[in-house]
Amino acid sequence: MKKNAMRSSVAKALCLALILAYPCFAQQTAPAPPVDTLQQQLQPQPPSAEPLSTPAAPPSQTVAKSSPINDAARYLAGLPPTPGSPLTALSQDPRWSAHARAMNVAFSQLEQRQLSNIRIFRSENVAPVTQASRNCVYLFSGPDFLYADAMFGDCSTFVLQGLETADRIPDLLTTPPAALLGTLQNIEISLNTLLSFSFFKTKDMREDFQRAQLKGVLPIILVFMARTGKEIQSVDYISLDKEGKILSGQVGAVRGARITFVDPTAGSTKAAYYFTSDLSDDALKRNPGILRFCESLGPSNSLLKAASYLLHGSNFTTVRNFLLQNSVSVLEDDSGIPARFFTPDRWTLRFFGTYSGPIALFKNYYQPDLRQLYEASSPKRLTFGFGYRWNNRASTLILAVRKN
Repeated sequence: MKKNAMRSSVAKALCLALILAYPCFAQQTAPAPPVDTLQQQLQPQPPSAEPLSTPAAPPSQTVAKSSPINDAARYLAGLPPTPGSPLTALSQDPRWSAHARAMNVAFSQLEQRQLSNIRIFRSENVAPVTQASRNCVYLFSGPDFLYADAMFGDCSTFVLQGLETADRIPDLLTTPPAALLGTLQNIEISLNTLLSFSFFKTKDMREDFQRAQLKGVLPIILVFMARTGKEIQSVDYISLDKEGKILSGQVGAVRGARITFVDPTAGSTKAAYYFTSDLSDDALKRNPGILRFCESLGPSNSLLKAASYLLHGSNFTTVRNFLLQNSVSVLEDDSGIPARFFTPDRWTLRFFGTYSGPIALFKNYYQPDLRQLYEASSPKRLTFGFGYRWNNRASTLILAVRKN
């Protein structure tokens, strides 16, 4: 009874967490405030009762081809492996069935409240911008492929970054059953932290992702890919040298993974990279490999969400300047690049939602000039939450497009 009650509690919490939206997995350098303070400052508000926009059709969950890594992703995501997969036997366990039910409910709610509305926003506002570049660079993202895909699904190359590692995915058939089921529970627990904090703290992520048999960020990335209908073809473990060139194996200082997948919606093969890298000025001075790699891709669309206001300070000027120079567009909340850096001679700004200032945790980063810009324009309302202020009535979203 206790186990069933705990499973039910985890499922309900996971469902609520996903409804609240997946903000960013932040890279933090400042000491975190006490947990009680965080919970008070990030206390969720009741969801808006406003009618939802007419949702677009959700991505198909039908997978045409089977591969070991694709089947592993589906198993972790609570989706049945493809017919004939060796993992089918593992999915007969009642505990996996409970995991699948919890994930189905949670992602169904997320689709209705968030992702369907984001796709409408993307088609109306972001898609025209991506015609200039099919690259999406999402720094300070952690494993949040979900929002990169939702906002920039027209892109063919994605670059994610965080402080967390991209450990190898073991063969699930040789993983001890208890450890494998523990990993499923850990996936739910990892997502459940969003309920209290609305974002992942680096320290929490490291502890969550190192606790299970499948360590690092890749299990979460694979779950997001499977749940958005992607067909994963391969995962290559790579690293970068200081010039940004890809090295086979995780031998360089900047280590990561390249995931090749088919996007059935686009009918094309795409690539997503995740790199473990410190983006502070001192670290990039020692090894700028990740910036050189992004530069080699050409101009990109940049996404910044719940980025801990690191780009407001003096310790992340290198990456801030890089994004301003290398981006054809920047989609961000107010925790990204401060508005004053988007000068009118080089950028066109569009505003969405509202700006009431940062949450109390980051109150020192209030932008009076951004408040004036919002008051002087007529921002369109948002039908989805974004960033630390996840409620759509309080969310801030800025689209900066470089002028020709």
